[in-house]
Amino acid sequence: MSKPMSVQPALWRDRRFLWLSAAWFCAILGQQTALIALPWLVLQRGGDGLALGLIVTAMELPRAVFIIVGGAVADRYSPRRVFQCSLLCCAALLALLGYAAYRGGLPLAWLYPFAAAMGVVAAFTGPSAAALLPNTVPEEKLQQANSVFMAVNQLTLLTGPMLAGALIALPGVRAGGGLGLAFLLGAACFLSAGLMLSRLRPRAAAQPPSAQSAAGILRAIRRGAAWTWGDATLRALFFYWAVIAFLTAGPIQIGLPLLVKTAMGLDAGHFGTLLSAQGAGSLLGMALLSLLPLKALGRLGWMVFCADALMGALIIGLGLSPAFAASCAMMFLIGLLGGLVQVRLMAWIQARIPAEMRGRVMSFLMFMMAAVTPLSTTLAGVSLASAPVRALFAGAGLLLIGVAVLALCSPRLRAIGAPGGSGPAKLRPNPSLQTGD
Repeated sequence: MSKPMSVQPALWRDRRFLWLSAAWFCAILGQQTALIALPWLVLQRGGDGLALGLIVTAMELPRAVFIIVGGAVADRYSPRRVFQCSLLCCAALLALLGYAAYRGGLPLAWLYPFAAAMGVVAAFTGPSAAALLPNTVPEEKLQQANSVFMAVNQLTLLTGPMLAGALIALPGVRAGGGLGLAFLLGAACFLSAGLMLSRLRPRAAAQPPSAQSAAGILRAIRRGAAWTWGDATLRALFFYWAVIAFLTAGPIQIGLPLLVKTAMGLDAGHFGTLLSAQGAGSLLGMALLSLLPLKALGRLGWMVFCADALMGALIIGLGLSPAFAASCAMMFLIGLLGGLVQVRLMAWIQARIPAEMRGRVMSFLMFMMAAVTPLSTTLAGVSLASAPVRALFAGAGLLLIGVAVLALCSPRLRAIGAPGGSGPAKLRPNPSLQTGD
């Protein structure tokens, strides 16, 4: 009980962590503001559902293609500098879009290259940010730091849409002016985040580059891929996580709004309430994780796979429940389990990866997530054309339970987090891949 109490005050006295937390909040707030304003801009310029889908595709494809390159660049040139440059690029893109939207002369066709440019920048933002946190705080504080960052994500999901919506509907502003102001707000958030990272100094002295530092980006990617594939436990866990994402993305992103509208006969306000319930559960799960001793949560492997099996049962119940209050309670529990699992598992993964490999290895995980999510949502949409929405939840929940049970039957995965078992893989440091910050 004494260890969590001693770690928490030290973390909040760490100026490096405070600057990084503030920059992270501004960056995610800018992202959420842009993601709310962009669909409205597409619709205002005469676009329809197909145009919205093409805009999302134009953004996601470059991100999936370049995200592994982004991880290698972050490892070679320092996560802080890559993250800062990508934030400033986001600020410039949103400022240009905001100015054009405010003036009212922005054709719909111009949004496609803009979306593609944002996707390319996001491919460098994600891996560099994931590699920067473990370079900023000591390993023993990673779990609490991840808990704070994921809580920030949940908070921005509430504040970002509200700020963007208020600006879009601002009275007394010309048509498109509110959208322009929303994009300019996002640009200001990204700019603030980039400037805050200038205050983030290296925790250790920078190592001078060696003669091997001329190795190309492709060689670095191959080395990172070889290390990831060679770690059998991490490889199996990444594939498991991709399967879980595939089974849950479709029901939540596509099935849930249809469940609310068609099966329950409710409106969009109730749909938002369900998502808020999930966010509240996630916040509580992250808070509990920072307060409870690790022994109270059990071994990591058992905790992860048992929680996923319970989420499968809750997804089945969500599809069968006729009562809105019960659905809110189940969404809250899904968020609670997700908050408990994600923070602890992410801290274990980050601690397992050598410092000079973190950007690349995390980019492989992000690539898998970026690849399976569109597949899941597309398959969900196709299946709903011939099957009721409740069947989608039942099938996904049963498959989720089955996958979690199979993982529990694997001694390697079940031993994750056990003392002396599946510990961090060792790798001789390569000076050519070290970063200064």
